[in-house]
Amino acid sequence: MGKNEKKKKKGRFTLLDKIIMAVAVAVLVVSGYKLAGIFLEYKEGEDAYDSLTDQYVTYLDDASLPDAQEEEEEEDPLGTILKLSIDYDGLKSVNDQFVAWLSVPALEISYPVVQGEDNDYYLHRTFDGKSNSSGAIFMDFAASPDLSDYNTVIYGHNMKNGSMFGKLKRFVQEDGLCAQNPYFYLYTKDTVYQYLIVSYYVTHDGSSTYVLPLDETAYGEYKSLIMKNSTYQSEIEIPKEGRMVTLSTCYGAAGGTQRFVVHGICVQETPNE
Repeated sequence: MGKNEKKKKKGRFTLLDKIIMAVAVAVLVVSGYKLAGIFLEYKEGEDAYDSLTDQYVTYLDDASLPDAQEEEEEEDPLGTILKLSIDYDGLKSVNDQFVAWLSVPALEISYPVVQGEDNDYYLHRTFDGKSNSSGAIFMDFAASPDLSDYNTVIYGHNMKNGSMFGKLKRFVQEDGLCAQNPYFYLYTKDTVYQYLIVSYYVTHDGSSTYVLPLDETAYGEYKSLIMKNSTYQSEIEIPKEGRMVTLSTCYGAAGGTQRFVVHGICVQETPNE
């Protein structure tokens, strides 16, 4: 092969390399642009919920309560209920589908809960109805909003930035985390509901977990099912009575059918004063 042919071949490959590099750079730019857009949307969602909390929710310590006692009271065996002052009418004015405020102190989860006319609307809309992939925390559309069903399912996205129900998986990632504070709360206008976490595990969409019990017998069987499936062993005795709330989110690869659920049984109802 002559020198000229070697130069042409070398030049041809150099041009091809440049084309490949240009395409690679273009792909990186487009991917980076899309990724930036996703995280910007995440940030907008977080800011929207932070704004709601700032405007309508106040965290109270014992000393700030009107009936605070100067002397220390005997420790409540159910733990100290997280005290929140919530402007329900204000939240209703923003969205009349607001039904309760959810708090999971161990995970610093604190969000309003809505209930739409189906289970699709709030998948990609925030509390105020704006389009956003963060969505909202929402109660199953068929559930009784007064939490009177044997099991009420509440859904939220497993967000990569830890917002919404993105922190629920920490229960399986951090051994002992749930045992440190095994309660979550739902605040309605009239009542504060305290739930003891009794079970959590990975399941899949359409499993028996989502077949809701309609009578006492079915509820007893359902409780046996969730305890059998559970990867968590409660250190507190499981109550024989009490309605259940199930927190549900996606798990594993995006678009998959795996779900992570956390079951809590109501152990205390306190008038919301």
